[in-house]
Amino acid sequence: MGHFSDSINKGILPINNKAVISYVIEKFPANTEIIIAVGHKKDTVIDYLKLAYPDRVFKFVEVDKYTGPGSGPGYSLLACKKYLKSPFIFSTADTIVLEDIPSPKENWIGIAPVHETEPYCTVKIKNNLVFQLDTKIKTDNKFAFIGLAGINDYKEFFLALEQNKELRNNELQMTDGFKGLLDKKLVPIGFTWFDTGSKTNYIETNKNFSGGEQKFDFSKEDEFIYFVNNRVVKFFANKTIAEKRNYRASNSLLGLSPIIEGHRNNFYSYIIIDGQTLYSVLNPKIVMDFLSWAKTYLWKHIKLTAKQKNKFIEACYDFYHTKTKKRLEMFYDKTNTTEECRFINEVEVPTTNKLLNEIDWDYITNGTPSNFHGDLQFDNILIPKNPISDKQKFLLLDWRHEFGGLTDVGDLYYDLAKLYGGMILSYPLIKEGMFSSTICNEKAYYDFFVKSDLLEVKEYYEQFLRDNKFDIKKIKIITSLIFLNMAPLHNPPFDTLLHSLGRNMLYKSLKI
Repeated sequence: MGHFSDSINKGILPINNKAVISYVIEKFPANTEIIIAVGHKKDTVIDYLKLAYPDRVFKFVEVDKYTGPGSGPGYSLLACKKYLKSPFIFSTADTIVLEDIPSPKENWIGIAPVHETEPYCTVKIKNNLVFQLDTKIKTDNKFAFIGLAGINDYKEFFLALEQNKELRNNELQMTDGFKGLLDKKLVPIGFTWFDTGSKTNYIETNKNFSGGEQKFDFSKEDEFIYFVNNRVVKFFANKTIAEKRNYRASNSLLGLSPIIEGHRNNFYSYIIIDGQTLYSVLNPKIVMDFLSWAKTYLWKHIKLTAKQKNKFIEACYDFYHTKTKKRLEMFYDKTNTTEECRFINEVEVPTTNKLLNEIDWDYITNGTPSNFHGDLQFDNILIPKNPISDKQKFLLLDWRHEFGGLTDVGDLYYDLAKLYGGMILSYPLIKEGMFSSTICNEKAYYDFFVKSDLLEVKEYYEQFLRDNKFDIKKIKIITSLIFLNMAPLHNPPFDTLLHSLGRNMLYKSLKI
């Protein structure tokens, strides 16, 4: 699976915002007994399932040897044997099928056509029965075992599996167990099969389920969001982020964000709330209502002692200056170059480092301490269908875990700049692939679509900033830094668009 499995078990990788293993589990009634063998990144399997399905009962079996010679699906299944003393259905955690899964009232094996046989266990069929199985060799077989089977004669299956310890590709396969069922009749059943067990197949399956051929992949590799069983489940490779988000939702953002239902290591979850994002119902009136709400309930000024003020200014410097420098290096490493285009959209623009050196950092880092969201843009603002109070008229989603290491105080101007950035770039249209970014020699070009309602709202927002005596120049500079910071975190070509846009905007902001 390459880097995809660095921080999470492959069964928990999302397919259209739902873990692969959920597509297996949801094929069965809620009272079905489910035994799950765990090994690599076992906690990510256990934590996800306990948060996503708190009403289901799972039995987790830890496999002592899940990698190296002698491991494999056969070995993992034998580890679960003592819990499988009745007919059962077996499924790997990287198999998705569209059809209903039959009961194990007879021995059956799930199959699907394949072009290459070497990566799979394949079958020969006669009179609608399997009479031969071949494991990961080149044959003229047309159908592969897809990692899904019904075992009725479980005693014979395990006996055959235990008697033959031959390793194939250094693994103990399930083939010998199935061979013990050939005399008992092993029925092949065809399925529409999606294999997520390799990096290539996972990417293709995700595109197939999400319509990704037409959309831009806006996802990040170190965090995932799942919509499952009427819940939102969030995963972060860095569990400190989940811990601090949980803390903030229960403290400074209590009543302003969804109530966290569960938190386990790298995950937290909450019940899905019926409503619409502000992006989906955008108009000047509702935006002005939100800004009034934010002034009342979110952006509460926090009075700091002299010592706390110094710490806050240090956090602002770390957040705006130090982090930007680090992210810039990340971008250069990612794009394998430090040579920036001389021209952006035919306008000559100084290098990013030169522009950063022209910023008055004392001016930028002299922030306004307040409660904060941290990623405040219209897609992260929910309008509940049935709010219970004026305070609940809006709910904040996907809040930031900290500001420069601080969890209880942040810079109000960062929220204001995040909002401004979301009015320059329409993130829903970016996700639809409605943008372009190219680099040719010393010239960079970018273009993106923005809906007219967003442009209108931006005018009202700028008037709001003027009316409330906020420093628009400062907001524009911070917005530029935000785009530069985002660039290395996203897939191409959006990464180069963000970098060019941030650099271009910073140049214009500093000229004012």
